[in-house]
Amino acid sequence: MHPSALVTTRKVEASRQVFLCIPGTYCSPVVFETLDETLFPEVQLLPLSWMTSPGPWDIPALGQRVALFLQELGTGPVLLAGHSTGGAIALAAAAAAPELVSGLLLLDTGANMHGHGDVSSIISLIEQGPGQEFFQALLRRSFYHQPDASRLEQLGAYASAVPGEAALQALKSQAALDLTDVLATLQMPAVVVHGRYDQARPIAHAEWLVKHLPHAELILLDCGHTPMVEIPSAYQQAIQRLLTMVQASF
Repeated sequence: MHPSALVTTRKVEASRQVFLCIPGTYCSPVVFETLDETLFPEVQLLPLSWMTSPGPWDIPALGQRVALFLQELGTGPVLLAGHSTGGAIALAAAAAAPELVSGLLLLDTGANMHGHGDVSSIISLIEQGPGQEFFQALLRRSFYHQPDASRLEQLGAYASAVPGEAALQALKSQAALDLTDVLATLQMPAVVVHGRYDQARPIAHAEWLVKHLPHAELILLDCGHTPMVEIPSAYQQAIQRLLTMVQASF
């Protein structure tokens, strides 16, 4: 196992630019598999399953571990996507190794959790030992446009199988963390995507990121918390915009 001890769902192909995708808490990396890869032949999708990787799982540690993982890849700078809690991990990783990140795609996330209405109750429920009702409610809250039953079953199976301690460490550290001060140091292009109907995070969190990141654009979409599943075509347009920004930055 690599020193970073991080698990990806695919093997790396050195011939294409890596697009490392980090999902949110209890969110299966399969959410990134909706990508129509024929549209991006130069990009290699690499979803990360940090919750099924060995700990520690606090955000600063995961950011350092992702940075170490990028060094282990040895492929040069990568595109880095982070969804929800994965966005905080992506920001921490980019701050730890900015030379290894060519562009950031930040999906329904934020620099902090100020105004994130239900994080305290989620932590409390996890500490009590969540059951199927908890995971079903969490999934419903994650989508404005609900996926079909088979996809929900797939996502629910992942959520119920991962260690609760991974979720607790990540969410407790994220609730105490504010990455605003590091945003100005991230000079790579960034596209911030946010669903207008996100029940977890207000649009103000996305606007805050764009205000403080030096080279960022905001894309608002008619969806909830998980745009890559809800409206994949618009999500793919956001990726294309990031690729254009990255190419223009060289």
